[in-house]
Amino acid sequence: MKKVHRLLLIVSLLLCACSSDKNETDSTEKKSTSENSIVAKSETTTKKESTSLTIEEPEAPIYQGGYELPLAGATGYASVSLEVKKEPEATAEVLTPISPGTAYTILGEENGWLNIKLDDTVGWIQNQYSLVNLPDIIPSIIYKNTNVEASVFYSSGQTIPGITHQSLYKSKGFNERLKKEQFIMPVLFPMAKKLMAMQKMALSENNTLVLYEAFRPLSVQLQVAEAVKNLASENPLVLQGITQPPWSINWFISTQVSNHQVGYAIDVSLAKVTVFSEEKYGKHRVRTVSRYEEYAMHTNIHELSVRSAIFTAPVTVLSPTAWQQGVLTPEVNQFELLLQKYATSSGLTPLASEWWHFNDLDALNLLAGNTGNGDYVLTETKSTWIE
Repeated sequence: MKKVHRLLLIVSLLLCACSSDKNETDSTEKKSTSENSIVAKSETTTKKESTSLTIEEPEAPIYQGGYELPLAGATGYASVSLEVKKEPEATAEVLTPISPGTAYTILGEENGWLNIKLDDTVGWIQNQYSLVNLPDIIPSIIYKNTNVEASVFYSSGQTIPGITHQSLYKSKGFNERLKKEQFIMPVLFPMAKKLMAMQKMALSENNTLVLYEAFRPLSVQLQVAEAVKNLASENPLVLQGITQPPWSINWFISTQVSNHQVGYAIDVSLAKVTVFSEEKYGKHRVRTVSRYEEYAMHTNIHELSVRSAIFTAPVTVLSPTAWQQGVLTPEVNQFELLLQKYATSSGLTPLASEWWHFNDLDALNLLAGNTGNGDYVLTETKSTWIE
């Protein structure tokens, strides 16, 4: 009997053990399934979150217009005393007068008039008398105003006391439209279209303009001229370099109001683009230049002497075609001729005494004698975006 009881007890214990193992297995399987479900759910959530984070905004379009960026929102400056009209008509009501050098925001263009915003006044001015800030509309040009940072004016290779390596005026600051520090470098409004054509031509051949100066204040013009005259009075080499027949000092640095003050002249060089990039300005993309190498010309830019002449003798600066009869100096190289080709093909004329200098005679003629004297320094921009 005792054996039977023992046998029953052993069987009972074995049955309990099997039941316990099954419960543990079920529990483990349920736990594993639960954990796998949590992991799967977590992975799904992460995947969804990852997907939402990789959604990108549509690529900004390249601006299609007359410039690289819209004219609306660019800074303009009065080159002479002007009247802001209520309508784009000469007989329209005058809203307010503005003095030379005054900055305003350009809103648009219509039939030879610019719609502008000056403080709380919105009105119209004739566009030929307005300067426009080039970096606002053609940002791909390399802007390099050495007279603002450290002048590279020399004469016959000699440093000019008080000028060479000096900052001659302040005309650079934060540009709200471009979101960076940039030079203020304007020309008369009609001339801007020709610079756009010139840069477009250069870029198509993997080159770029390097703009050293456009508008130059009268005070700086006279300061440089006086310093060169003083140096020439005590240095025979310098004197010979600016007076050697048939040349005179005014071919190298005008001693009075020059075309830089009026707004229809530029000092420009040329560079080979080594790296292109794209930048976003507002809602627009622009193909810009991130690295470049300037071409070696036969003299450094702003060498104020006969050494820099591109022709062997002067040609009248007021003729759009006289330069075509000029005889090139032997020193002129292929890069200077390429620069000249870009400029003249765009409607500009070269200056016989400086390989880097070009004028827009059409812009000058549109002024009909009402030319500014540049007796101001441009220190502020009103650049923005007009949505």
